[in-house]
Amino acid sequence: MNKLFHDVINSKLSISVKKCNIITLKKSFTIANFYDIDNTIIFPIDGKLRYGKNKKTLEKNSALFISSHNTQSISFGSTRAKTLAYEDFIDKKPKYICEGLESNSNSRSEKFLIISIDVKAYDLINIFHSKYVGLDVFNSKNILMTLRSISNELKNKPVGFNNVIDLMSTKLVYEIIRSFLSNQPLFSGIEENYKYFSDEKILNLFSFIERNINKELSNKVLSNHLNISEDYVGQFFRNSIGFSPQDYIEHKRMEKAIDLLRDEKNAVKVISNDVGYKDTAYFCRRFKMMFGVQAGKMRKRLGEI
Repeated sequence: MNKLFHDVINSKLSISVKKCNIITLKKSFTIANFYDIDNTIIFPIDGKLRYGKNKKTLEKNSALFISSHNTQSISFGSTRAKTLAYEDFIDKKPKYICEGLESNSNSRSEKFLIISIDVKAYDLINIFHSKYVGLDVFNSKNILMTLRSISNELKNKPVGFNNVIDLMSTKLVYEIIRSFLSNQPLFSGIEENYKYFSDEKILNLFSFIERNINKELSNKVLSNHLNISEDYVGQFFRNSIGFSPQDYIEHKRMEKAIDLLRDEKNAVKVISNDVGYKDTAYFCRRFKMMFGVQAGKMRKRLGEI
């Protein structure tokens, strides 16, 4: 294993659980365009799950992993399912699921554990954001054991269960990473993403952008920070991470906007200003172009499965 990548995994990861809940089905359904900005793990506690264009059935004693910003078709339930766009599902959610367990007395109802986790290296880059990682099935004993333990914490809610779930989710992430590492072609692809971490300039620039995300971040500003030419800034980014500087900055602005949308007290106008857009209407157009939904709809989606 590349030493730098090894160091990143061992000491430079930040792991945050964004959502963790159990859903109980009232009736089967398919989300045609399931999408989350975080990495998602779906574990059937007692139920049937199908995924992908061909609606492949997830094998028993398995869990489905969907990397962030990855759109997939997901079917919940063993009976014939109606297909919905995610936005329609949000509006019609009470027809299809109950949150948790106590709201449905039928012990035979199908149940699923759903966890959304943000995993970043240097608090900057999603470790699983790679063309080599999209949709994966895990059936390792350790991963399944951890998922069952998280399910039990949610079911029983003993003292400190939220803290225990956070600890177990950290363990879950490392078990998933170990599973990826056992797949050499996949591991090589992920490791490729971390070559640029050996360049202190790119880390310096990433950090500068993160600290100043609400300010003007033109190529000129970046070039002055690094004391290099504007043309070289563009070349530097494309060679290092494959994006133009402004594409990367917009991605980080929108990522920050998503975090702020999680708090209902934050108005869209305030959020747009906080992430560097002085024109709220322009921010809303760019947001919809990137995510396919309006910011208000995304706020509702963040609270869903």
